[in-house]
Amino acid sequence: MALNSYQLEVLFRSLLAIIGGFVFSLLLSLLISFILPTEKMHAVAWSTMLFFVVLPAVVMWSFGIANYKSGALHLVLSVFILSGLSWLFAPVGVFS
Repeated sequence: MALNSYQLEVLFRSLLAIIGGFVFSLLLSLLISFILPTEKMHAVAWSTMLFFVVLPAVVMWSFGIANYKSGALHLVLSVFILSGLSWLFAPVGVFS
């Protein structure tokens, strides 16, 4: 069964929303938990709450953009930047 172009676009946007949104939200909450100047327990709690706000926003964004290919490129670049910043701000010994 071959998919037409509209069905493929919906499939790619769904993958962008599910996978890309999860990874972006996860890395953003990880980075926020590293850089918040509070106790670690409170920083993790705040960043987890942020995760549940950012994920639906990225899902809505992935279906709201005009060109899903450029949106995927922007999301991949954002993920690479967030992963680099998370590695940079991580306490010593977290990723070893």
